[in-house]
Amino acid sequence: MHIIDFPRSAFRLLQLKSAVLFFCVFALSACDEKQNDAVVSSLSTQTVQPQSMSLPTPSQNNRHLLIRGGYKDFVFNPAQAEDVTQVALLRDVLEGLVIYDPQGKVIPAVAESWQTKDNKTWTFRLRQEAKWSNGEPVTAQQFVASWQALATSTSPLKSYLAYMNLANADAVLKGELPADRLGIVAENDRTLLLSLDKVTPYLPQMLAHISLLPQYSSEQKEIITNGAYYVTGQKNNVIHLEKNPHYWAQEKVSFQQVDYQKMTTQQALGDLDVVINPTQTEQAQYFPQLCTYFYTFNMKHPKLAQSSVRKALSIMASSRHVNLSGKNVIYLSDNFLPISMQTIESHWEQTPMEQLLIQSDINEKSPLKVTLSYDQTEFQHQMAQSLMRMWAQSDMIRVSGEALPKQQLLEKMAKGDFQIARAGWCADYHDPSAFLSLFYSHSPDNISGYHNEEVDRLFEQSLQRIPSSERTALYSRIEQILQQENVVLPLYQTTIPIYLHPTLNGYDLSNPTEVIYSKDLFRRNF
Repeated sequence: MHIIDFPRSAFRLLQLKSAVLFFCVFALSACDEKQNDAVVSSLSTQTVQPQSMSLPTPSQNNRHLLIRGGYKDFVFNPAQAEDVTQVALLRDVLEGLVIYDPQGKVIPAVAESWQTKDNKTWTFRLRQEAKWSNGEPVTAQQFVASWQALATSTSPLKSYLAYMNLANADAVLKGELPADRLGIVAENDRTLLLSLDKVTPYLPQMLAHISLLPQYSSEQKEIITNGAYYVTGQKNNVIHLEKNPHYWAQEKVSFQQVDYQKMTTQQALGDLDVVINPTQTEQAQYFPQLCTYFYTFNMKHPKLAQSSVRKALSIMASSRHVNLSGKNVIYLSDNFLPISMQTIESHWEQTPMEQLLIQSDINEKSPLKVTLSYDQTEFQHQMAQSLMRMWAQSDMIRVSGEALPKQQLLEKMAKGDFQIARAGWCADYHDPSAFLSLFYSHSPDNISGYHNEEVDRLFEQSLQRIPSSERTALYSRIEQILQQENVVLPLYQTTIPIYLHPTLNGYDLSNPTEVIYSKDLFRRNF
């Protein structure tokens, strides 16, 4: 969880719709750390038989056992997961159509290949060797059943089906259509057909979402999995996993056993291998996130609609520097996109700020008067005061601050009742479109009201069935235009601390997805 921002708890929070775990869209500040319970919960409706287990520590240089720690109760139902460690366990035992590689790129998993002719109708071919831990094949019908069950559940995660543009998802979620009208059909055991309401060339990147993991339907209480590991036991606060002998890529899995241990906030990290977002960060390494935080301009304001005014404000605020202690280290950025998606280098223009303002008929006698709206947290107050002090150095600018409760600020932004407001965006899939779409004039998430015909044309062109290299070039051009026009005032980006035992390898510090599969890790010699 973020020290300075909301939990990643909704992917359409701006529109004040349902809260959805893990992925926030227009997020605002300051999440409160919740106290963690001291015991492991029961395993949903399924149980595992307790077994006698000895628990070696990483210090014994055990090449067969990986120990992962977390502060939450462990669950085996994706709809019940609330934090990254719970999700990590689910990703170890269940596998969807695609997964991430150690660098955070989407690669084939249960689906060995896919194709589309129009970016609306997609055909996925499931690999023949994909099996459940009981040896049964993973079928396309099981994906259909799992997604239909999600659509009719009470889980907030079900909104993701609509977010990914799955055909009829909105109507199914509202109860206007039955679940079997959802745009997912099994043509046969190994062929899955997905139909979308809108062209979505980045659909494969979206399929790594936790809500889309398949479920094995059985009246038995035994937990059946299709991931790299299966569940063999629970003892006190430890869930014990074993390497799945039926996993299609089991020869690439190094650790034979993985233990997930419920830990306390005071527990030392040295007896563990992996802890995501530990309370003690001294030994942690910091990974980037698919999040960016900024002040957004309301383009309905006659002065802020002029790029010269936005550029002047950005130039004056470009030299700020913030140091923040806490679990998440932030770093200032003058680029709207997360660092893993940036294609152009930032540069500072030497144009005098006064000259830019004068071009817009702003002077000392007729200064720019705007209100800076932000959420009521200590950090955001300090950030806002810093910006206002820098802008106050010019007699041509008059900025007043407006500190609001986060919900009130969200409501004002949704109504367009703001001038310059603190905002943020966390993507739920690793593709620049997740961020660039904010400035497509027809997007419901375009809260600033920005409209640029060239940006619209380029974005619409990126949705066509074109080579990925051409799409990347289009994204780069959009990024360049947005930066040249200073459509937002970028503030900072965040990282997440992850403790990894010094003997481990198989991960990449540039991975922005927060996903580290146990199957990719191995212990190296010292």
